[in-house]
Amino acid sequence: MNLPTSYKRWHLYGAGLESVRLETVPLTMPGPDELLVRHDACGICFSDIKIINLGGEHPRLTGRDLASNPVVMGHEVTLTVVAVGENRAAQFAIGDRFIVQADVYYRGTNLAYGYAITGGMSQYGLIGSELLDGDEGCYLLPLDATSNDAEGALVEPWACVEASYRWVHGTEPTLRFDTTPTPEEFEAQVKTLTKNGVALLNFDKPLTRPVAVDVGRVHYDGHAYIGPRSNTRNEILGGGTSWFIGAAGPMGMMHAQRALALPEPPRRLLITDRHDARLQAVADRFGPLAKERGVELILCNVRTGPAPDLKAIAPNGFDDIVVMVPSIEAIEQSFPYLAENGVLNVFAGLARGMTANIDISDICFKNVRIVGTSGSSIADMYAVKEKLEAGTLATGDSLAAIGGLETFAEGLAAVKNSRFAGKTVIYPHIENLPLTALPDLKSVRPIVYEKLRDGQFWTDEAEAALTADSSAG
Repeated sequence: MNLPTSYKRWHLYGAGLESVRLETVPLTMPGPDELLVRHDACGICFSDIKIINLGGEHPRLTGRDLASNPVVMGHEVTLTVVAVGENRAAQFAIGDRFIVQADVYYRGTNLAYGYAITGGMSQYGLIGSELLDGDEGCYLLPLDATSNDAEGALVEPWACVEASYRWVHGTEPTLRFDTTPTPEEFEAQVKTLTKNGVALLNFDKPLTRPVAVDVGRVHYDGHAYIGPRSNTRNEILGGGTSWFIGAAGPMGMMHAQRALALPEPPRRLLITDRHDARLQAVADRFGPLAKERGVELILCNVRTGPAPDLKAIAPNGFDDIVVMVPSIEAIEQSFPYLAENGVLNVFAGLARGMTANIDISDICFKNVRIVGTSGSSIADMYAVKEKLEAGTLATGDSLAAIGGLETFAEGLAAVKNSRFAGKTVIYPHIENLPLTALPDLKSVRPIVYEKLRDGQFWTDEAEAALTADSSAG
């Protein structure tokens, strides 16, 4: 491939959007054990906003001096190999396409792509042993020719969604309650749970009041509270009633799309949010799919009201409640509405130590569960990739806006301020492309707009037209 002598990438030198700069750096050819890759598409994640907000105080960057060693963000990536080190020639070839499992472990140390390792908001990058010989093998997953670059980049966030329905918690208790403790005793004892700890609640009668449960540790540390009866269902109940809270944002829309596309979708799906425009985007994008799948889709703005009649929507309670917003209030208010054998899925990250006051006795007597997951595994990535390549999951349908590399800082602000209802993807090698919602391509790149599906969904043809239009320009 004809390679330049220099290229552009974004550097973060500290906390705040003003610390992000687009700079030109020399292109370095790979060493014997490295690959030189071209970043073809890179999504912006709300996790990137956490890096912007915290800078060097981010837990994954602790001890790093960003002023002298800046971060190159971007972990939702599709890339192409453009040069191969001599020791890698038997494994890789120029032109190979991959997506990245960003949560890299190398010799026992977590080195995430777009954090400790230079990420995708860069036209090119070097990849070495950390990704190619990691503790779990190679963190590059091959992408077939039928998938476009945006679809590939969105596999990583989709894998986080997929992971939240593939949870498997422990069933062997590390803490037992074979009689009903006082609320104070319960709160004191569950503080002793270690990572992936399991508390068995075999109460003889309900607790006398709601108790504080560390939902942050349910999400990040895999804490499980189980009753005497088994409840290991992790998938949305087919034919059941589901409630997705704060689900009109980018990740919430993925959950909604996934639920509607299931072989057995829920019979009724309530989506609540606080933004009319985002709820309208859900209706526009997924209303027809819901109708096609026979799902009653109910949308409600809980800020402007009227409040949904939860008893009327789910007379026997909700089989699944998925919380997409980091809100203790949302958890406390929704937990009592779980049906018998229901599951409350805490998808949004709540910091360790954040407690919700809930009637934990329901786990024993109603056999409900409260679960949470963080990130995704290589297995989750492969599961989504296989669905994408089989045509059963259109990851690209969650794309709402695109832009060229120059628009990354604007894209960060857009994600922070919820400017777009769906995902934003940056094309590092497309020049003079302003940050644009897909429907607005009609005036910005009309040739590309003509190739969208229904004027709002990304397609292979749209991406090919974007590349051709940019080359012609």
